[in-house]
Order: sequence, then C-alpha cells, then structure tokens
Amino acid sequence: MHRTTLIVAALGVLATACNEYKLVEDNKFAGDLGDERVPDITVDPAQIDFGEVYVDGVEAPEAVTEIVEVTNDGDADLHIQDLRLSDDSGAFEFGAISSVLINPGGTAQFSVTFTPQTATELVASVYIDSDDPDEPTVEVQLIGQGIAPVIDVSPLDYDFGTLYIGCEGEQPITVSNVGNADLVVSDFEFTTASEDLDFDLDEAVNGPLPWTLAPGDAADVTVTYSPFDEYPDEAYLFVDSNDPYTPQVIAQQAGDGALYGSNTDIYEQPLQGLTDIIFAVDRSCSMDDDIVNVQNNFDSFVTTMAALDADFHVAATVEDDGCINGPDLYIDNTFSASEAQDTITTMINLGGSYGANTERAFMLLEACLSEIGSGGCNEGLVRDEAKLNLVGVSDEPEQSVNNYAYYVSLFQSLKDNPDDVVFHAIGGDYPTGCGSAQAYTGFYEATVATGGLFLSICATDWGSHLEELAEGSAADLNTFELTDWPVPDTIEVRIDGVRTTVGWSYDASNNAIEFEDDYVPEGGSTIEIEYALYGDCDA
Repeated sequence: MHRTTLIVAALGVLATACNEYKLVEDNKFAGDLGDERVPDITVDPAQIDFGEVYVDGVEAPEAVTEIVEVTNDGDADLHIQDLRLSDDSGAFEFGAISSVLINPGGTAQFSVTFTPQTATELVASVYIDSDDPDEPTVEVQLIGQGIAPVIDVSPLDYDFGTLYIGCEGEQPITVSNVGNADLVVSDFEFTTASEDLDFDLDEAVNGPLPWTLAPGDAADVTVTYSPFDEYPDEAYLFVDSNDPYTPQVIAQQAGDGALYGSNTDIYEQPLQGLTDIIFAVDRSCSMDDDIVNVQNNFDSFVTTMAALDADFHVAATVEDDGCINGPDLYIDNTFSASEAQDTITTMINLGGSYGANTERAFMLLEACLSEIGSGGCNEGLVRDEAKLNLVGVSDEPEQSVNNYAYYVSLFQSLKDNPDDVVFHAIGGDYPTGCGSAQAYTGFYEATVATGGLFLSICATDWGSHLEELAEGSAADLNTFELTDWPVPDTIEVRIDGVRTTVGWSYDASNNAIEFEDDYVPEGGSTIEIEYALYGDCDA
C-alpha cells in the first residue's frame, strides 16, 4: 500500500509535469493568435524644410541642423536596424542615432544637417529601418534651398577653325550668373604662347574689375584670332569669381592659320635715286646778273649730278602758261656739261619778256606741273617714282596769291609719299635780305617745312651753291611702293639678303615701305620685301 501510494504519487508528479508543459505550449499558441506585445515606431518631424541656406563663404553661416525624434509607441522593444539617405550629393548628412534599442514609450534622436555646395533646391529623404512589423521603414522628407552665386562661362571650348592669314575672327565669351546670389568676378587671366590670339575685357562697357553680377546678369568679353602664320594656335582663359563650388573656370580657344598667297617685291637702290628738279626763275630786270650766274655755273650742277650717278630730269620754268621753253623738255644724265648749260640758258631766256607771274614762283610751278599729265606740254617731265625738287630763284619776296602752306600741300598731293616733294630756294637772306635783294619770304618757309636748302642769292661762288643744291636734290630712295596689298604683320624686309627689323615701317595709306633717314639702303643694294596676301576673309 505504501509502495502503491509512492508509485501513484510519483505518477502524479509526472502527470503534473506533463500538464505544465502542455500549458506552456498552449500559452505559446495563444500568443501566435495575436496576443504577443509588439513595437510601434513614430518619427517627429516627418518633414524638415531647411529653407534658404547660404553656401559657406557667401555670407555668414546659418543654422542648418535639425533633430529627428524616434519614439516607440508600442509595448515591446523597438530595434533600429538602419538609417539611410536617398541623396548622394553630400548636401544632407545625418548623425548617429542616440540608441538603436528603444523601450516601450522611449525615444531616441539623431541629427540631420543641410550643407549646400551650390545654388540648388534639393529634396531627399532619410529612411529608418526597424523591427516594427507594420512599418518596417519610415521616411523623413528633407527639403533645402542653397543660396550662392553660380558662374557660367560660354562657350567653354571654341574653335575658330581655319582662317586665312591676315583675316580676323572674333568670339564673345559670355560670363553669366545662373545662381541666386551676387557673383563677383575678380580676375581674368589669358594665357597663350601665340601672338595671334588676343583678349579684350571691353572695360569701356563692363567697367574695371571686379565686376558684380546680380542673379541672371551677364557680361561679354572677347577673344580675337588673327593668324599670321600656318601654325596651330591655342589659348586658355581663366576666370576667377566667388562661386564657392567652382571658384575658377577655364575656357579654351583654338584656331589654325592658312596662307592664301605670298608676294616678294625686289628693288634695286640706285647709286643715287631718281630725282626731278624744276627751277622757277624770276626774269624781272633786277635778276639779270643772277640769271647769268645760274646759267654760267650750271655746268657745276650737272657735273655734280653725274658724279653722284643720279638719274635726273632738270628743267627751268619761266612762262605763265607753264610750258618749258626750247626743243628739250628736260636735261638728264645724257647731256654733257656744255649741252646742259646751253639748254638751261634757252629754257630761261627764250621768249624774251617776262609774264605776270615772274615773281610768283609758286604760281609758275603750279602752271608747269598742271601740264605734266597725258597730252600736256610737259608730259614726261615728272616721273611717278622720282623725288620732286622745286627750286625758287628770286631777289624779291614770294608774291603768289596763296600762302606757302597752300602750295606745299598742293604739290605734295602729286606724290603718294608727301616727303617726296622738297622745296629749295636761292634768294635774299632771311630775315633781312642781302645787298639789293630782299628776304625771300614765302619760299623760305616752304624750304623749312619740307627740309630743303636755302641758299643766298648774294653768294659770290655760284658753282659751290649749285653743287650743294645738286647734292641735296639727289637723295637715295627711302620709299618703296608694294605691288600688292600685304598682311602688315607678315612683312619681311631683306637688304642684300640680310633680314632687317629696324629702321623701316609700313605706310598703309601709300602701301609702301618707308625707311628712316639713318636706315635708307645704300646705293647699289638690293631690297627684297616679302609678305603674305590677304585672302577672302568672308569665305
């Protein structure tokens, strides 16, 4: 009996233990039917609008950080599994959450920061993953507006293509502010190894640097390309501003030059240059002895000219109609000294009496030069390529109706280069006269204006006077007119095969190379002038 009781008791224990196990299992089953406690996530705020935030460096920084609270409104622990950001621009960042385990009724926080890099409106989200069975992922929407200047340079890359040498291409480069704060353009740097590319700030329109461009404003600068060789060219324009994201922008320009054609003009410098000399001689009664002196000593003049190996035309004009007297229009280097003396005597004396203009040398010369054209009585006297020396001879003041400046301008207009017209005088000493001769005013001023000689009519040695006049009239050529129109910067000048870069210049008005007095090529030298020709720039 006692044993049985023990057995029963033991069985009862076993039975009780078995029932307890079943209860546990039953309870678990009941929980599976919806009675288990669960977490419940909420966030505050669900949206953050940061508003307008200045980009660092534009103005004083503003508050750009907000706090997000994550609350567990459930009755079981909430586990935060991940925080992730939809935006990868770097403008939004979040900090670590204060706790990844949030008890029922508890709260955790994390920060969100907005740091815009440029002017832009950004929308993004922070996603929070948790073990909330109803909302495994919740979203906090982020909105922000960056405030900053934004520089735009257009075009960033420009190719002028191929231009003929001497042509010019022009390209505006536009600098714009496409941001929403003032853009300050502080500097431009134009870098190129070529002289063919050039840059202009156009300060007359834009003003001096720095420039302040309001949002939406723009300014144009200009790059020009004028190729002078066939090598490729490139340049870089660096633009500095207060754009915090892109403080320096680089724009590139390129181009190629092409030779349309070239020309070489070759000249031989005479041992002495071509010169045409016209004497306007006063034949009034007081001039009788002086005229004899001119005639008797003229052999000294032509002898000196011949010794200089000058290519000359010499004549004397005395008639009101301007026509040269006698059968010979001019004396040149084919005349002997005696022939020249006889011819000049005929030119001065033929006709006997003098006309109304005998004391008006300018007017005698005007009449003479009006007949040098085709069909004129003096056709062939004056050559286009020769210097023109005009010599007045009188013992009275010049009495032409206009002043000297009028006639200087009139006669210089006959030549492409005004310097090719020079006035000389043989007259009464300036300003008081000499002997019975009065000062040769009027013509004296013309000699000063053109760099000519003024010789005293009272001199006893007329031979040396006329030699000096010959030497002063037969100057080397200093001007060489080109046969075609050059690209000026391509001109090369060689004297006897040696390139020279000094002492000469290009005169566009006369399309000629002019040498300075100290650099005039010596007689007998060869002058080569090579240059590129302009192409059809419109094509």
